[in-house]
Amino acid sequence: MGYRTAVLVSALFLLAACGKSDEQPAPKLFQDQREALDKAKAVDAAAKKLEEEQRKAIEQQSQ
Repeated sequence: MGYRTAVLVSALFLLAACGKSDEQPAPKLFQDQREALDKAKAVDAAAKKLEEEQRKAIEQQSQ
């Protein structure tokens, strides 16, 4: 019985430690890098679209 009680008390302490502490927002780690990556993805998508349009135009001209 003592072992079960110790395990239960330990589990309760662990759960209590995982509760809300401060109402501080999470830090925005690597925000600049994420924004740069998003911009690069947008540029990549635009470049692929332009490449596809140019390829179609070349194919139409060669027919």
